[in-house]
Amino acid sequence: MDADLFHQFGLRAQSPIPFATVHQAFIHHATHIPSEIALLDLSSGSPREVTYGELLRQAQFIATQLKVNGVKPESRVMLLAKRSTEMVAGILGILMTGAQYIPMDGIVVPDETLQRAVEQSMVTVALCLRPFKERLRSLHTISSILVLEDLLQNEVYPHFNVNPDQLLCQGAEDSGCYVIYTSGTTGDPKGVDVTHKNVTNILCQAPGNLGISQGSKVGQVLSISFDMGAWEILGSISNGATLVLRGSDWTAALEKIDTLICTPSILNRYSPDEFPNIRCVATAGEPCPQSLADKWAAAGATFYNCCGPTEITIINTMHKHTAGRDLTIGKPTPNNNVYILDGNQSPCPIGEVGTVWAGGAGVTRGYVGQPDKTAERYHYDKFIDDGRSMMYNTGDLARWLLDGSIEALGRDDDQVKLNGFRVELDGVSACLASCPEVQQATALIVGGELTGFVTPKLGSIERLMEDLKVKLPYYAMPSKWHTLDDFPLTPNGKIDKRALAHQVEEVRASQTEMYPVLAEKAEARSKAISTPSNSLSSPRKEPLPLPEKKQGKPWRGLRFRIFIVYRRLLSLVWLANIAMLVCFLAIPSIDRHHISTVAFVNLTVAVLVRQDVVINILYTVCCSVPKSWPLAIRRRCAKIYHLGGVHSGAAVMAVCWYTGGICYNINSFVTRSKESSRPSILTITLSAMALALFVGMITLAYPTIRKKHHNLFECVHRLAGWLALAIIWAQTMSSIRDQRAATKSLGDVAVGTPSFWMLIVITLSIASSWLFLRTVPVDAEVLSNHAVRLHFDYTVPVNGTFTRLSKRPLIEWHSFATVPAPEAKNGRLKGYSLVVSRAGDWTGGRISNPPTRLWIRGVPTCGVMRIATLFNRLVLVGTGSGIGPLLGHIQIPTCPFRLVWSTSNPTETFGKEVMDAVCNADPDAVVHDTKKQGRPDLVQLTWNAVQDFEAEAVVIISNEKLTKKVVYGMESRGIPAYGAIWDS
Repeated sequence: MDADLFHQFGLRAQSPIPFATVHQAFIHHATHIPSEIALLDLSSGSPREVTYGELLRQAQFIATQLKVNGVKPESRVMLLAKRSTEMVAGILGILMTGAQYIPMDGIVVPDETLQRAVEQSMVTVALCLRPFKERLRSLHTISSILVLEDLLQNEVYPHFNVNPDQLLCQGAEDSGCYVIYTSGTTGDPKGVDVTHKNVTNILCQAPGNLGISQGSKVGQVLSISFDMGAWEILGSISNGATLVLRGSDWTAALEKIDTLICTPSILNRYSPDEFPNIRCVATAGEPCPQSLADKWAAAGATFYNCCGPTEITIINTMHKHTAGRDLTIGKPTPNNNVYILDGNQSPCPIGEVGTVWAGGAGVTRGYVGQPDKTAERYHYDKFIDDGRSMMYNTGDLARWLLDGSIEALGRDDDQVKLNGFRVELDGVSACLASCPEVQQATALIVGGELTGFVTPKLGSIERLMEDLKVKLPYYAMPSKWHTLDDFPLTPNGKIDKRALAHQVEEVRASQTEMYPVLAEKAEARSKAISTPSNSLSSPRKEPLPLPEKKQGKPWRGLRFRIFIVYRRLLSLVWLANIAMLVCFLAIPSIDRHHISTVAFVNLTVAVLVRQDVVINILYTVCCSVPKSWPLAIRRRCAKIYHLGGVHSGAAVMAVCWYTGGICYNINSFVTRSKESSRPSILTITLSAMALALFVGMITLAYPTIRKKHHNLFECVHRLAGWLALAIIWAQTMSSIRDQRAATKSLGDVAVGTPSFWMLIVITLSIASSWLFLRTVPVDAEVLSNHAVRLHFDYTVPVNGTFTRLSKRPLIEWHSFATVPAPEAKNGRLKGYSLVVSRAGDWTGGRISNPPTRLWIRGVPTCGVMRIATLFNRLVLVGTGSGIGPLLGHIQIPTCPFRLVWSTSNPTETFGKEVMDAVCNADPDAVVHDTKKQGRPDLVQLTWNAVQDFEAEAVVIISNEKLTKKVVYGMESRGIPAYGAIWDS
């Protein structure tokens, strides 16, 4: 099993690379779209634009001058420059000669590194910008120094023309593309020898090309000495996009781009709210905080978290992030392999921590001029075993997750011993960064003490310690703290740990802003939750004790059990009617005929609030509240699904007023026997018949009776309702005829009667859903002998809705939550599906004899899951077939979520596809198999999930008992919770 997954996860299928070299890709676009803007230079003075045609001309001219100065294929040319159009033209000019460029940022590169690079690479020709020429004069091995500005201002250049059929384009896929010198944080700088095939493999196909194409605007914000800078530059011009070269004003550049490649430390300084134009972000170079990825992904940007050292060409794993889901470094990119190996270079079992080795097309040729170093890190790839392929030891620690993603766990050279315990500094850093209010964090050993660094400046380190005590064992708690507004960065945009350590030494001298933490206190706080493992590579929160319920028992019972919003709405309707009754009693001048009008007002409200379109409108209004609004507002808007209280309250009041109207009519019949306008016997009789039907419907609707006789309730509610409607029409027309004066027609009186118009509204409301009555084809997918999934293609509903199904439309209807399918998949058209679980004769019949057609009516109607759009982070709780209503949000989430699902034999019962959907959407989902683990404490499980996921609210889909238990358990502890209502 592990061997199969090792190959399945780690060895990616071969994918053709569209271009052999970077400059071939550029020439393809330059000759096809010569008038498109290739460069927008904001680096100096006024913006400059360079088209693809002009950039090709510049590059070709520079290439010819390089050849004149002795540059040949496989030569190496030093490029000492800064961000500019000349720099890009220089890169392309070097490549077109078949040579390899060595990019050095002329502003920041140390002389020592510059000299080492020239000597190791045996450079004899250099390209530079004018300000940096003097730096090269002292390097005596360089025989020719060409200044880019001088070349392009040469008197010959204006007369230089490009012949598309005779372009200078030398070099092959195995030719050198560039040499990147590493920063030297783990030793002396080393020059990594990168080929064209290495580069085009990542930049000229998805996902490494980030969807960059003609019309895209890519930011060039990083140092050219950084391999991510090559991703920006070469990725843009190899895909026909516009490269925007920033100046000192970052904002001016960021406002003009749609694709940003940078380190997390740089990205952390900017907000997606300020730059809605940025639609794609890729981070690499250092660990990315989950909060940062969530922030940009939630804002709608496509967010990639990537990983890979320079030695395997920019990156070799990518993770397309969804807000709220766990952040990993993703899976290997096409033609790249990843192996997680133990100390003997044997595959680690899936899930175990090992060292990451990289293989495939991204593995570079080694270190220039350092064969011993190359042999130390580059080994023969025995897993491909083709006689030539190499693999590279990244030194990173990681493990495979069950979905084939890789969880990064720091570095094998980042481990220290503290008090006899092994501690991984990256693991500590990750825990610090995961705490609320922390934007960036890192941990270092300074002066023999574990020191934590966080941004921004916090008001209370004690609060931070409280968050950490459930994540770190006591021996891994920083003993000193340092808070900053911003971290210092290296020229490559990474956290400058050396500068941080230097700051600590200065601060310790002055004893300011340092927070000593007593080891005894830290140990006491953590002892209960420290794990036997010494590794901190996968810190997770331990279960938290369930806190005491808030408020006194009588008060919380009244608030959260008796006077729920449903009953508050019902009570408001009743109070409004009582106020109306007081008006009738206190003001004798009110015409008593209006008693029937009030009855019809209540009846109209009761019917309309259950009408599909009205429900959808009310939900849409309430669920359109922005997520940025205070939770206090959003949690109340989410109670919209309690609107059944209005229906029940108005229906009962309608019957009460209707009864009063009958009593008034009987009294009038007796006391006004000589008046022609008195109510007729027919009117009174019809009213009594309708009243009898109403009383029967309300009696069966009482929760206790309804539960015992649900099918009878449904039948009576429907058929008696239709009959009552017909009788009321007859009664209303009879009443209008009774009151009609001899000089007026029946039609004239009817038009002036409010109850007549309300009756029209009631009739249209009831009939509306039946106007959509029809049979539709069904694609039944039997999941097990307990469940079937039905697929429909006649419409694509909104997430969080339900629909009604029937085999006998006049007798019975059954409601099921929909799972939208907005795109065709697995051979099925777009539409929706729903899960039917065995819960009675009707559902059992659909499983035993899967239908091919079913009756539907009305339109998909909003239900409790529709409220998910109101929250930023949710915990979804389901038991058994409750997973069905949750699937819509699971597959098409409207916000980040954590799933808690308790069921028996989930895979056997609901099938692999449902389980795959759950695992893919939330790899950290809590799936409790009741057959193996017994019944869980669902309140405790939900509380743990809320605290671990930092959720704003809980939505539960379960049976009545568990729903009420979890909702009460959460709400009484201050967590907004929502579940179906059974009180109607």
